Amino acid sequence: MSGEYQPEPPDASKRYGGKPLHVPGAGTLGISLLVVSLSVLFVSSLIGYICYWFSFPRPVTIRLPWGLWLSTAVLLISSFTIHWAWSAIRHDQQGMCRKALLATLILGLTFLGLQIWNWTEIYGVLQSADRALSALNPQYPSPIGGMRTAHALVYEKKALLAAFFFFTVLHALHVLGGVIPLSVVNVKARQGIYSRNYHPGVRYCLIYWHFLDAAWILILITLLITF
Repeated sequence: MSGEYQPEPPDASKRYGGKPLHVPGAGTLGISLLVVSLSVLFVSSLIGYICYWFSFPRPVTIRLPWGLWLSTAVLLISSFTIHWAWSAIRHDQQGMCRKALLATLILGLTFLGLQIWNWTEIYGVLQSADRALSALNPQYPSPIGGMRTAHALVYEKKALLAAFFFFTVLHALHVLGGVIPLSVVNVKARQGIYSRNYHPGVRYCLIYWHFLDAAWILILITLLITF
């Protein structure tokens, strides 16, 4: 059977440490509602940022750090490993599930490390913008909304950099929020708590991790368009 719940013989509870069989219910609904609410937060923030970007008098181009592509690849791979863990436990392959969960945890931490690297590179660009702004002479004419063209361009550049930090840090905080329960699920998996008929923690991590992937893809596309 392909469903999440599969009936077992009466002695099944003994094989799983006396634990009752798990039927998906409130927990799955709760994590789904959480994902929907967080999706609204990300989408509304991205829409607001794009509307603000369209108000720029002139386009500003900033080269994104190449590490973004590496961090994206790591996060996408982690989506496959968490799905691998869920598929394995549904077939009672507990050893395989433990390996896949550990791989997902390591990849999640690697993603956070790569993001710190990307922030360091972008922070260098932000410092350059600050130096350029301080070097400009505000006495020359050619105002755009009350400021010179050169000033406007630098301020727009700083606005883009601020948006980069806002969205990537916001997403990283949610990744960190997923790494913590994923660590707990890893411990429980090593204790043999999960089985074919009882794996709510793995399912919740699967749903949340796929949300993280989708949110990051939207952020990356938005950054590529506006930068």
